[in-house]
Parts: sequence; structure tokens; C-alpha cells
Amino acid sequence: MARTILMAYRGTEEDKRVLRWLCRIVKQTRANLRLVYVLTVPFTEQVDAPEPAGLHQAEQMLMEGEHLAEREGVIAAADIVQARDAGSGLVSEAAELEASILVMTDRRHLLPMENPLGYGTVAYVLRHAPCPVWICYAPLPAHSHPPEGGERT
Repeated sequence: MARTILMAYRGTEEDKRVLRWLCRIVKQTRANLRLVYVLTVPFTEQVDAPEPAGLHQAEQMLMEGEHLAEREGVIAAADIVQARDAGSGLVSEAAELEASILVMTDRRHLLPMENPLGYGTVAYVLRHAPCPVWICYAPLPAHSHPPEGGERT
């Protein structure tokens, strides 16, 4: 069975940077690359509603991701998953695709060891994913590093 790399893609600058990096890995390993955008559907709507709010934006983000991968020499498949929350949507998609690895980006609010599992979606995915998970963090801005021997400001 071919390996599948699943990337949670939202179209952020960090997502684009990581996608370019993943394309190099995909070319070297001959893995399949799947991009997934989890469209969270509020409880006031059916989870499988045919035209949920945000669908057009999700389609645009994924199309942009597919084009970016194509420019890097990789054909990426893309899916929109409708779910009540991003974490459960990512976990179910990884299970359904039998993903070899799930890659996602997140913004760091704390230094990594202050809460190594992260919060919210990251924590849920790390606890429930059926495959290994790579979390890619952008570097912290210079002003958020604590001064030597002191507290963070």
C-alpha cells in the first residue's frame, strides 16, 4: 500500500511554507499527498449540509494549495471535511485514508515545554490520531522569548 501524507491545510503563510517542504519529502518518498480543509459546521446546521458557510473559501484555499504543490512538481489531492470541530474532522479523515502521517501547523502561544501537547485541536489530534502527527510551529517572535534568567514579558 502506498504511503499517504495528510496535511491539514488552511492556506496560512505557515501552511504554504510547510507544504513546500512536504513536496520535497513526497518526491523523495513517492508518497501520496492529500490536503484536507476541515470546515467546522455549527450545531445550528446539519453537519453534512450541502452548502455550509465557508465552503467557497475552503475550496479556494485547497485550490491554492493544489497549485502550490503543482508548482513544486507534486500532484496533491484535496478534500473538504465537514465536522463539528477541526480535531475530530482531522482524526476521522486520517483514519479513513489510512494516513501514514498527519502534518499540521499551529501558532505557538507558549514555549513548547510549557504545554507540550498544545491546546484545543492540537491536543485532540495528538491524543486521538490513528497515525503519527507532525506539528509544525512558526518561530516565536523575538519579543516573546524570555530574557536570560528572567520571566517572559
